Amino acid sequence: MKYRIAALLASFLLSACATGPTYLGHSVREVSFKVDGGKTVSLPVTNAFAIPAENEDYKIVNAGNFASLKKGSPSESELEWTFSFVSKKSAELDSEVVEQVTDSGGLELVVKDNSPVLKNKEWMGRSAPASMTKELSPWIYSNSNSTFVFKFTIKAKDGSSIVMYQPSLISRSAKAMYLQVMADK
Repeated sequence: MKYRIAALLASFLLSACATGPTYLGHSVREVSFKVDGGKTVSLPVTNAFAIPAENEDYKIVNAGNFASLKKGSPSESELEWTFSFVSKKSAELDSEVVEQVTDSGGLELVVKDNSPVLKNKEWMGRSAPASMTKELSPWIYSNSNSTFVFKFTIKAKDGSSIVMYQPSLISRSAKAMYLQVMADK
């Protein structure tokens, strides 16, 4: 009997080791992304969502989107990227820039805040709204998950600067819901 229990415990331990790290119940894997003109970074993601980037000073809380959907009208439907991070040390900020990393590793400005304000240690920013038409937002119309990488450049008043990369996963089911609402008349 002792040997059966020991064997059972050993098999549980081995299976736990074989599954690797998890985050909120999802398996974590490292994915390489090309950033800043060719440099490669490895970032942790799950199949359901990206894991928040974090260091001793800041934690990215959100890099996602907000859709304002108009039934039957993609041209009147709008999507905004929303971002937030928490300052762990409550440093005064000088500026905050969020850029989208393109597939080739280039950068496209999404948010530039030259007067960032921390409310309860949190900064929040939004992009300008973009139409959700196939021409302007083609990724919404693909039948797969879409992954984006955003570069956060946080500058404090003391002159220090931190760069953090945050992936954002938009699931195909979320996109299917957007498309369904926009197709309904």
